[in-house]
Amino acid sequence: MLFPHEHASPVVDEGAALPDVDDVDVDAAVSSSGEVEEAGAGVPIAEDWRPSSVAISFVTNHLAIRCDLTGATYAAVEGEGPPRWRRAPFSFEGLVLGRDQPHHEDAAGAVPIQIGSRWRSFGDAFLVTVHVRIMASSTGDDRIDAANMLYQVSLAVTPQEPGSILEYDTTRAFDFDDESAELRLRYRNRKVYAVGHGMAANWELSDGNCNRVWLDAVPSFVVPAIETTAFDESTPEAQALRLDHLSRLDSSPVEVLASLDAFVDAFGTWVASEKVRVSSFGSDAPVATRIVDRSEVAFSRMLETVALLRQDDQSDLRSAFSLAMAAMGLQMRQAARNRTDAPSEPRWRPFQLGFLLVALASTVDETHSERELVDLIWFPTGGGKTEAYLGLAAIEIFRRRISHGPAGGGTAVLTRYTLRLLTSQQFQRAASLVCAMEILRRADGLGDPRVKGMAPFTIGLWVGNEVTPGTRRDAKGALERLHKAARPEEANQFQIESCPWCATVLLPISRSSKLNEYGVKLIGRDVVIHCTSSSCPFNDELPVAVVDEVLYEKPPTILLATVDKFARLQFRPDAGRLLGLNTAFRQPSMIIQDELHLLSGPLGTTVAVFDAVIQLLLSAGGAIPKIVASTATIRSSDEQVQGLYGRPVALYPPSGLDDDRTFFSRPVTSGEGRLYLGLMPQALSQMSATVSAASPLIEIPAVLDKLGSPGVSRDAYWTAVMYHNSLRELGRTGTLVVDDVNARLEPRAERLGHDLRAVRAERVLELTSRRGPEELPNDLRELKRSADDSDQAIDVVLSSNMLSVGIDIPRLALMLMVGQPKTTSEYIQATSRVGRGKVQGVVTTLFRSNRARDRSHFETFRGYHEVLYRNVEPTSVTPWSLASRARSLAGALAALLRHLVPELAGNDAAIRLDLNDVRQRDTIVGLVDRFVGLVGRADKIEMDDTGESVRMLLNEWDRRAREARESGSGLMYDRQKQSDAALFKRFGQPGEGWLVADSMRSVEPNVAVGVREPFEEGTSGTD
Repeated sequence: MLFPHEHASPVVDEGAALPDVDDVDVDAAVSSSGEVEEAGAGVPIAEDWRPSSVAISFVTNHLAIRCDLTGATYAAVEGEGPPRWRRAPFSFEGLVLGRDQPHHEDAAGAVPIQIGSRWRSFGDAFLVTVHVRIMASSTGDDRIDAANMLYQVSLAVTPQEPGSILEYDTTRAFDFDDESAELRLRYRNRKVYAVGHGMAANWELSDGNCNRVWLDAVPSFVVPAIETTAFDESTPEAQALRLDHLSRLDSSPVEVLASLDAFVDAFGTWVASEKVRVSSFGSDAPVATRIVDRSEVAFSRMLETVALLRQDDQSDLRSAFSLAMAAMGLQMRQAARNRTDAPSEPRWRPFQLGFLLVALASTVDETHSERELVDLIWFPTGGGKTEAYLGLAAIEIFRRRISHGPAGGGTAVLTRYTLRLLTSQQFQRAASLVCAMEILRRADGLGDPRVKGMAPFTIGLWVGNEVTPGTRRDAKGALERLHKAARPEEANQFQIESCPWCATVLLPISRSSKLNEYGVKLIGRDVVIHCTSSSCPFNDELPVAVVDEVLYEKPPTILLATVDKFARLQFRPDAGRLLGLNTAFRQPSMIIQDELHLLSGPLGTTVAVFDAVIQLLLSAGGAIPKIVASTATIRSSDEQVQGLYGRPVALYPPSGLDDDRTFFSRPVTSGEGRLYLGLMPQALSQMSATVSAASPLIEIPAVLDKLGSPGVSRDAYWTAVMYHNSLRELGRTGTLVVDDVNARLEPRAERLGHDLRAVRAERVLELTSRRGPEELPNDLRELKRSADDSDQAIDVVLSSNMLSVGIDIPRLALMLMVGQPKTTSEYIQATSRVGRGKVQGVVTTLFRSNRARDRSHFETFRGYHEVLYRNVEPTSVTPWSLASRARSLAGALAALLRHLVPELAGNDAAIRLDLNDVRQRDTIVGLVDRFVGLVGRADKIEMDDTGESVRMLLNEWDRRAREARESGSGLMYDRQKQSDAALFKRFGQPGEGWLVADSMRSVEPNVAVGVREPFEEGTSGTD
């Protein structure tokens, strides 16, 4: 809508039906001075932003252009009853504008308008801005002004023959670093031809030339889905993808290695073809060379792995590889059976097999030159990254058992996640692989003689004790509460909801007197998790552990943990057993970090400090662990990984020279993908805009019922996900959905002639950090409930950014983003949560016109979405900065010494630090020097200051320990009672001590706030 010019504050007519200006912008009213974007980027009240013009800017090489303008005006219809309006369309076609005739004035009905242009020289061409504006002034009466407005405005521009429209986005020429130059080259064919002002710009290409640009009120763009490379089934490289074929590497090495040779050669042929093209890039040839060089390195690493597998003395590795492929195949077949999919032979996606070949040599060889290299899987969400790194982990687990016998047991792989919810979800997937490995170890029909005699394979979940029990006593209490609960699934503190092997639900729907219906039982002192299905091979016991005390006593083969949990190392010396310390087993040889992009900012900074300690602890046996990471969105990975681990990084799969194409994947040629829609209402409050945008989305199932569309999934569009950037916005939407949206849906259903589909208050689900750890698994279970099978499917999900971190519900295909997220990475991650099933998904983004960033992304909607991954912002970690050292260094130092200096391990052993003891001092100095050396690799500038900070902490510790010994008192690490002298203190505790946190997020104390109603009388004391 375009409004008349406003020269004074409007006088609102209470009876006016147009426009909707009866809401207040609460965001602006309550925003604080610290909220720079909300408070400083736009006008204070959204309704005051009443545009009287729209425009489009472009570059052309001709002196004249043709404009087409269409739209409508509305006139009030006199009569009784509610206000009614009659639409009057208008059209102006073929208007010629040029430098000599820049303006054209006319009238759309009774509304005076101007179609004008502004011409500026731009090299050999012209930068032109064409606008449409209303020349009339506002009367101050909204009802009268409504008839002087323009609606459904559409403006299109074409150059006069033989002119054309040239590329607009000149900023593409600036390269801030090598990565920027590479992105510019790769996306060189993704050109921007116009920018909108107030509306979104779009354009039309013909034979690579732009001949038309126009303004779009509701822009849309389909981000193509990514498909993996397909090989001809008759080729040996296609055979190499079959897991049953790869599992015969030890028995048929010649045949299997020949297929692997063919696979690697196919990749090498592609690399060679890319290299041939380098010279065609002219001045950008050095940039293209850098891109191709990384592919050549990946090719050489693949060749090295195949050569390693071919060596006569690597029979153990061939056996481990074969067993891992057998386990992965068994797990994939079972997963397909659980999904009731048609049976098919399990196979790798090409990029997954390629990753195994790239990373295997440096994973299994502790002395390899690339052992310190962090292999980072960079692939779109839902592409199979988890299976890729689990396959590599399986090879390493079997290799350790075969090569080192019993010493190869214990914890082999540490897998870390950033959120408890994500950890619990991935636990199910990893546990199914462990189940497959355990089945191969058993002596029944599916057992494999090559695994006979190996120690049991297990997996452990190490997360906060708000989620899982910390001790056997806690576990027994949790089991008792489970048996007493009216709805056991809501009281499940053991996190496992269904059997990871056969998918049988482990708990009854309601309380039951039959204990065999519960998949948790007490055997002796231990609480054991088992499958409730008598036909499941894990009916007696599942190879999973979730109790901290049990994990310390019997370190699991794979440990899944949150990054926060490693903060417990400073408090629990026995937690070091999970790192192979003080055990008979070799130390873990592999670390997997999922969702690496989330380790940025404050969390990544704190994690990096403890990671330096973990790396030293894991190298106590002389070998350093291999680190593998994964992400779907990252930028400046070199800097981030260097800051986190002090190590170099290799991205996989290596990119090609064109867009998002690699050897292993490419955008689908059909153009199918996730549909993005943009809305930016003007002169409308955010609350009204949310109601207006949500209503048509929620009624989609009713429209599908009316149309009777065959083959269209009604369930996919049943649950609308409403994504918010803050809890404040989310809380407001919760009220709107039940009240205002329902009020809007009823008249819409009558007008459009379909059944009313109302939002049920009890079927609105909130998915935020405010949900307790016991509630989130139930929430996910509710989200999986299909509208095709139940009338209790969730209607609306009110979500915060929790949704963007790995939640995988395939049935979801509809999302409304209430405001643009602060980063493109979050935008990609969040919107990728819908359309992961058979339906590609629809994402509607509600931009806010009074936010500069939202407006910019809306006005360049197509250009932004065409190169989403190019727009990902760099992230940073600064673990060794002064603020970070003050927050985390003390706890990290204590963890290092407690685990590697035996006499300092116990909680009461802090008093035993004595820097006058030459033996102890030499040991500590050696550890500190190695620690500071890791700091120097991550951030050389902060190395000396960090070393000085460590020495100051040691001197303070030594002073307190000496004073305690002299006074005959004690000095603990963690006080047991208030009067204890302790090295540590928690936030809010009085006395001397180092401030330490139980979590890597709890870096500041919480403050309780009581809210009083205005004029409420306060009370104090008692009667």
